[in-house]
Amino acid sequence: MQLRYDDDFVEGAVFVKANSRSAPVAYLQLRRFHQAREKLYLILDPDERNTAFFKLHLEWFREWALEKALLDLAAEFPRLRETLGTLVFRKARVKSDEGAELYVSAETGRAGVVALRVERFEQPPELARFLRHEFMHVHDMVDPAYGYSPRLHLPGQNAAQQRLTRERYRLLWDITIDGRLLGSSRSTVGHREQHRASFDRAFGFWPEIKRDGLFEGLWKTPSPRHGDLLALAADPRGLRSSPEPTPGAPCPLCGFATFAWADADGLRGPTAAAIQNEFPQWTPAQGACRRCVEIYRHVGIASLVTV
Repeated sequence: MQLRYDDDFVEGAVFVKANSRSAPVAYLQLRRFHQAREKLYLILDPDERNTAFFKLHLEWFREWALEKALLDLAAEFPRLRETLGTLVFRKARVKSDEGAELYVSAETGRAGVVALRVERFEQPPELARFLRHEFMHVHDMVDPAYGYSPRLHLPGQNAAQQRLTRERYRLLWDITIDGRLLGSSRSTVGHREQHRASFDRAFGFWPEIKRDGLFEGLWKTPSPRHGDLLALAADPRGLRSSPEPTPGAPCPLCGFATFAWADADGLRGPTAAAIQNEFPQWTPAQGACRRCVEIYRHVGIASLVTV
């Protein structure tokens, strides 16, 4: 596994360390650092000067053990070294930009990319908690047993439903991650009480006894599965598996959740034929929302007139 750093990430981390108040740098080291930087301004060629600055910053990034801090944490997740071709660190400008992603290329293979605010180097314990959580995300993504897929929604969901599914999925995944980390006596970004409060807010429509059992299962599972989390996030009420139309379930034709299902009488004759012409697998027992039935009723009438 190769390590790669963006220029501004290394430079920013080094300056955070150079100006650290929690762990001040020795005066003579700091003096050597600034003297070496000043000399580089004498290089006239911009490209050569930029390259020289990166090399200097990388030297001090290693001298002050900033790289070691990253490597020690990554070493806790050996699957990363086994499966990633490259691990990249880039500078995040704001907190919302932080996180880890997995990129797959036919040419370069798998690359893990971690966006990190350099200010975290000022507080090593905070850095460790954050990186453990994000490294576990990547660990799950490359673990065949987890079965990760970047598609975080089910077929037929509209934009609002997809967004809600992604939010619930991320919450469920985070619960399993921090549960495993804390279960192995490693620090992480969230504790049990925080996650339980978020879980209760997101799934407050369940009875408390059901929430208790599911949360406990998520928190203690040693090997979560992407498909299980996605199914729970996308259809927590089990509406899709209902044998008949249920209030709030998605219409099998348009995919939108509906509380206005058409009467069984409206799903016969030309209307049903028009629907099945476009949805061959559909049956009247699945039902359809009133809006869709009204559209296909006109289509069925039009086909009779044409004939």
